[in-house]
Amino acid sequence: MTENRDKPQHSELIECQIRSHPNPLSTSSRNWLEVGDIMTEDVATVCPGISVVAATKVMSDKHISCVIVSDNGDLSGIITETDLLKRAVANGNDFRKMKIEQVMSSPVCSLPRNLSVLDASRIMETENIRRLVVLEDERLVGIITQTDVVRALSSYSMWKNVEELMTSDVAAIASSVSVKEAAEVMASRDISCLVAMENNTIAGIFTERDLLKRVIALKRNPAETILKNVMSSPVLSAPSNYSVSSASKMMEKMKIRRLLVMDDQNLLGVVTQTDILKAIKGKLREEEENYFKLLNESRNCIYMVDLNNNTTYVNPALMDLLEVTDPEELINQPFLPERFWDNPEKRDYILEQLKKASVEVHDLTLRTTRGNKLFITLFSTRTKNIKGQTIGSQGVFYDITAKKELAILREMEQQLRSSEDLLRGTIESTADGILVVDEKGRLSHMNNRFVKIWNVPEEIYKQQNDQKLFEHIGCLLENSSVFLDKLQASCPDNQNSFDILHLKEGKILEVSSLPLIREEKFAGQVWSFHDITKQKRAEEALHKAHDELEVRVEQRTAELARANKILESEITERKNAEQALELLNKDLESTISELQRINTELQEFVYITAHDLKTPLRGIGTLADWLSTDYADKFDEQGQKQIMMLAERAKRAGKLVDSVLMYSSAGHDEEQNEHVDLNIVLPELIFEIEPPENIEITVENKLPVLICQKTHISQVFQSLLGNAIKHMDKEKGRVNVGCIEEEDVWKFSVADNGPGIDQKYYKKIFKMFQTLAPRGENDSTGIGLSVAKKLVKLNGGRIWIESNPGEGSTFFFTLPKAGVLQEVRPGTAS
Repeated sequence: MTENRDKPQHSELIECQIRSHPNPLSTSSRNWLEVGDIMTEDVATVCPGISVVAATKVMSDKHISCVIVSDNGDLSGIITETDLLKRAVANGNDFRKMKIEQVMSSPVCSLPRNLSVLDASRIMETENIRRLVVLEDERLVGIITQTDVVRALSSYSMWKNVEELMTSDVAAIASSVSVKEAAEVMASRDISCLVAMENNTIAGIFTERDLLKRVIALKRNPAETILKNVMSSPVLSAPSNYSVSSASKMMEKMKIRRLLVMDDQNLLGVVTQTDILKAIKGKLREEEENYFKLLNESRNCIYMVDLNNNTTYVNPALMDLLEVTDPEELINQPFLPERFWDNPEKRDYILEQLKKASVEVHDLTLRTTRGNKLFITLFSTRTKNIKGQTIGSQGVFYDITAKKELAILREMEQQLRSSEDLLRGTIESTADGILVVDEKGRLSHMNNRFVKIWNVPEEIYKQQNDQKLFEHIGCLLENSSVFLDKLQASCPDNQNSFDILHLKEGKILEVSSLPLIREEKFAGQVWSFHDITKQKRAEEALHKAHDELEVRVEQRTAELARANKILESEITERKNAEQALELLNKDLESTISELQRINTELQEFVYITAHDLKTPLRGIGTLADWLSTDYADKFDEQGQKQIMMLAERAKRAGKLVDSVLMYSSAGHDEEQNEHVDLNIVLPELIFEIEPPENIEITVENKLPVLICQKTHISQVFQSLLGNAIKHMDKEKGRVNVGCIEEEDVWKFSVADNGPGIDQKYYKKIFKMFQTLAPRGENDSTGIGLSVAKKLVKLNGGRIWIESNPGEGSTFFFTLPKAGVLQEVRPGTAS
């Protein structure tokens, strides 16, 4: 078997394009494997410049029958065992000096990976080659060999014995000849193997692979190498009744491409992969043709579509149903184009359902190409390839037009009967009396309500006697001549009419008429009689009530006029009061402005006075210090005490002045509100206070974030913490700061284990310059708690104390939640 043309050609890639024009009515009966499913992806490649021996060594080491020749990523050619046989050995050249580009086959026959295995086998047969290169986006992705194809197609069909497809004309040669002589025979006869004989007995077989692995790869001289030394022996064979399937499996297991067929040591022939491939394709082709024949001769209307709902096949029966003469109107077109649909809007929905469901049944209304209406039942099911992947759907049309039209006629008849029954029922159940007269003024129909309104005798009703009916009507009317003339007119007016009739018994009827039109022609008059006696009586009562209401309205109007006068008087008094209130508000604003002015002057006075007092007080204190230092030896003990007392009193007076300044300035600064996180501010404040080592200050839980003036809240906590530290009388003092959430406020607490305070002093301690410690025991001015109270009240809260003597004190104060940035629920401090 030849692999490619004998003469190497220019190095370019030629992709094999399958241009088939099958009958558009036909489609494959099988779901074939694709080339990409069975190809070998691990492809050996070499450069064009390497030697034949080096390339052969690659093929021998990898146990492969070909290598791809690639130049900088570009596909240049392919080297096969056949190329080596014909161009490197049989032609007499010294292959040890040859380069790959001298013997490679070029251009290379290639195909895409989505081509079916059957189509790939057809290319191999047409091109007389055993392997094809697989490309994707012009990139090498694999190679498919005759062995791969035989293995794949064998899964579809296998039925013969090897005797039926073997080659009987087997070339034999003596095992004592040289390899060169054997290669020349193989090349001249275009075969891939020779049977080696010795004394009329099969000694072995010589194949292209033996030449590659045992001669070229080992750099042996073909002319000096005896065939017996490189042939394959012993020879694998099979009996003539051996199945093709078994032979194929043996070849695959032993990794060979041919088997000798022998019976009783007699050589009958050789079976190769090529023989198996041809036999399989012939059988499959026959099955395909039978399948197509069944489809085309079927009376069922059959179709097939791909995943995009494009039609891939329709049989003649379906074309006849749709009155289509050219299959190209349907093949490779969207399934059932809109022109075939009686309602094109339904098409998209049906197509979407066909994609989703595995089995679908739909009733469709279609139109043929000639406009004839069709009623179809569509059965559809998914089609899958050999790998179980959905590749489209196929289905059958059943023509139910005749049955459907008969059902429609019966349905229309039933609807007509139902409409007549509905009309009769409507006429009989209406609240109005209905009388129908024909175009000649004769009685046609009257309903039960008409009989009841006019008290028509049973005899007249049953006989439908129009003359007696009109006489009866005339007897009941006060003035019957005009109405009866209209009712009995031989040519009734075909216009709408309206009238009021008064009966002798006092009944009042509202009468209207409409022309009766049938097939666009006047066919009579329909009279409607509505008893409005109760309505008229109600209208009379309504008129009477209306008159009475007008009298009452006049009376009520007079009462409202009197009430308006009283209201006007009250409004005048209210306006006077508002004017007086406005004057009071102006006086109040003036008073407030005056108080603000006085308060400002008072604050300035306090500042000036305080600063004026501090200067002499500092002088007195300095003078006392000088006297106690410079004249210490001049004073006796009593004098020394007096001088020290003078200095202490001067310092105390200075602190009092500072306290007055602090109290007067508390709450009067122009500091802006800001976000104050007490979890940050309070630790900083405690650090600044520097409590003694024997006093521990603890924050019990998480504190909220406030929107306020940072100075205010800092002064409050500074006063309360300073007060607790200053009056602590325990060796190990504890001060606990906490906060709990109440309904509208945050409640803060500062608790200590100090001496405690008697309840009778609760109010006193919040006043200016008030302290419970005897004078001289500490340097407290008694101003801190009064400042704290003032600042808490300025921020909308309140402050108080709870204490028992000897058990410590707890100061509480609240701040409204309106001044809280985020509500942080108190919890145990970490």
